[in-house]
Amino acid sequence: MSATLYRKYRPKNFSEIIGQKHIVQTLSNAIKNNRIGQAYLFTGPRGTGKTSIARILAKTVNCTDLKNAVTCEKCRNCQMIAENKSLDIIEIDAASNTGVDNIRELRETISLPPTALKYKVYIIDEVHMLSTGAFNALLKTLEEPPAHVIFILATTEIHKVPATILSRCQRFDFTRLPIENIIEKLTLIAKAEKINIDADSLEMIAIAAEGGMRDAESLFGQIIALEDKNITAKEVEEILGTTDRKFSSEVAGMILVKDATGAIAKINELLNNGYDLQIFTKSLINYTRQLMLLKINPELKNNFSYEATQDQIKTMTAQIEKAELPAIILTLNLLLEAQNKIAASMLPQLPLEIAIIRATHTFPANSTNYTTQETKGNINLHVSTQNIQTPPMSAPMQTEEVATVPEMPIVEQILPEGDTDLHTVKSNWKRLLTEIKSHNHSLAALLASNWQAISVAGNEITLATPYDFYKEKLNDHANKLTVESVLGKILGLQIRLKIVTYKEAGIVETPKMPEVEASDDTPGEQNSLLSSAMEIMGAKVVTEE
Repeated sequence: MSATLYRKYRPKNFSEIIGQKHIVQTLSNAIKNNRIGQAYLFTGPRGTGKTSIARILAKTVNCTDLKNAVTCEKCRNCQMIAENKSLDIIEIDAASNTGVDNIRELRETISLPPTALKYKVYIIDEVHMLSTGAFNALLKTLEEPPAHVIFILATTEIHKVPATILSRCQRFDFTRLPIENIIEKLTLIAKAEKINIDADSLEMIAIAAEGGMRDAESLFGQIIALEDKNITAKEVEEILGTTDRKFSSEVAGMILVKDATGAIAKINELLNNGYDLQIFTKSLINYTRQLMLLKINPELKNNFSYEATQDQIKTMTAQIEKAELPAIILTLNLLLEAQNKIAASMLPQLPLEIAIIRATHTFPANSTNYTTQETKGNINLHVSTQNIQTPPMSAPMQTEEVATVPEMPIVEQILPEGDTDLHTVKSNWKRLLTEIKSHNHSLAALLASNWQAISVAGNEITLATPYDFYKEKLNDHANKLTVESVLGKILGLQIRLKIVTYKEAGIVETPKMPEVEASDDTPGEQNSLLSSAMEIMGAKVVTEE
């Protein structure tokens, strides 16, 4: 069934084509005005209608009763072409006819007039597969083709076609079909085949087709092969190995509003209903990627129009309205990490649950390793040395097993109060990063990402950041205490930090980072720190001349 379905419902003329309106309109106008070219080049992804439109064009230019660029389907020429009986419509698969000898054979017969039609049409599919010699031979034919010949070249890899060939053809770029177009065609097929199928099922098929009508029809044929006249969304999910997009939308929406409870409950509901969490996580990652692109620029929706309807894009736009880009990127990274762990986990939902919790909660920067370090922020040990007595030398030494003391966090130290200045803070910024890096690599990466010391008032130092997300991270008690302690130790003073955003500080343009001395770190260490900053915060490196 799947092998014949897309052939059975292949469009017969321009009026039946769904999608690719810019191409259909241009070709129709050219035929109406009798301005038919002698060489066309169709390029685009597979299954987007290149061969179908090539055959329709061949039929249209040869129809004897053409009306408004629409074939009659009744004349002898139309019937011969529709039944593949015409000797004047020659289809060549360049993938299996790549040599120069094949093109030379074509050149020897091209001068012969059509046997029955007005035009002899050569349709060369996958033309990029031709050899260099074959392209050179074809070029000579394209330069001066006979008046009764039309060439239609089709390719999925336009970059492999020589520029000399491109310059002699009218080029038409086929795009992936929007999901609405595919659903429209599948609805017509379902009605003709007397199949009952709901909108969610059609949507899943259209998304799985990735913008290709032929792939969508093949998948639909595979589902129809079940011989079930009432197709459910669950059956489609099992056959395609996918999940309904609405589940990804629900979970992603909960994560963005920091509803970890709701998101985790939904994950477990899906698992209990028999869904594969690896497949679902893949869908969730793709959905979150689309949210990221929309947040960067709404115009980027064109990059996934074949995966989402206009109504769904409106829903996504509403979801990201109050979300910040760094938070979306963090969620995406956490989901990618979870995807790699699900298969090896004894509880398949656990990696995804951890990712959701990490995306919706704020932790100390060094707590994400999920070791005993998670409790370090609450430990405050004070060791007194005042009453320690030295044992007599003559006393026998008693060997005892000494318990290992866990690595301590940086705690607030008692330092003298005093004043400092902005220049001193900026000049010690590099030292601050180096000191913190030895204790907490992630916190050092955070501070390396576009933070600025903007003012000093007494012992209060104000740091500014462009994002609320960054401000929230550094305002975490453990992080803030660590920075105050290290910076206070460097300056020899007891200091307090005030964290603000650029907007709160009235900063319009991003100021330059303070100049610091060359790093003593190895290139690998520098790259590691920079990579952490870029990965966690979504930063990029800008080199100034």
